[in-house]
Amino acid sequence: MSIAVLAAAWELVCRTLIRSDDYLAPPSRVLTTGVAYVLDRDTLAGLWVTTTRFLGAFAITALVGVVLGLALGRTGRLVPPARDIFTVLYTLPLVPFYPLFVLWFGLGFRSEVAFGAIHGAVPVVLGTMAAASRVDETLITATRAMGAGRTRVLTKVVLPATVPDVVGALRIGAALSLLGVLLAELMVSVDGVGHIIAALIANLRGPELDAVILAVCAGAAVVNTALHQGERRLSRWRADSAFPGGVRQRR
Repeated sequence: MSIAVLAAAWELVCRTLIRSDDYLAPPSRVLTTGVAYVLDRDTLAGLWVTTTRFLGAFAITALVGVVLGLALGRTGRLVPPARDIFTVLYTLPLVPFYPLFVLWFGLGFRSEVAFGAIHGAVPVVLGTMAAASRVDETLITATRAMGAGRTRVLTKVVLPATVPDVVGALRIGAALSLLGVLLAELMVSVDGVGHIIAALIANLRGPELDAVILAVCAGAAVVNTALHQGERRLSRWRADSAFPGGVRQRR
């Protein structure tokens, strides 16, 4: 219902106030001209290129962010300085640094993936580190006293306790990884969604541009929904693995 109301308001604004498809096309034009453009073979190829770059960037974001965040979060004294460093990195505008990524990784896939990964990894590190540092030390001590090793403590106490915050950080990291990839493509790429968007803007093709943007938003919504469902499943695993029952049952 809310989507229908939004679409009606969008149509009304375009018909009464803007009256130029070059700047903002009404939904009726987007559904005709724009959707046909998105379904074109070349556009689909560009969407696939960006998807592969995003998946590569997000994989690096998740791996580096979670592992580094857990490691730093359990170091105690290193948490405050590490938090300060990553907070500064999080507030930095990274676009001016993209030429360095091109210099280090070259033009193309590797630099765009790396740029997307650095955008997403920092908030994941911060969220995971904060969650890991808040784990109740009493549970960890008691689990070790029951004979659990480091791996068992990690999987049965630390990971279950940090699941909600980690998945929340991954949802932010996914959005920022996609942003980083798109920014890289907008600046220097010769393919992908960013390149398509830049070309459409230059040629004032409003309906096609709106349709591509909506396609990107739909893809981002799918990823966010998938992570949300993963969070729900992991929350059930967290309850099943909760101390002390999950540890005692496997001794």
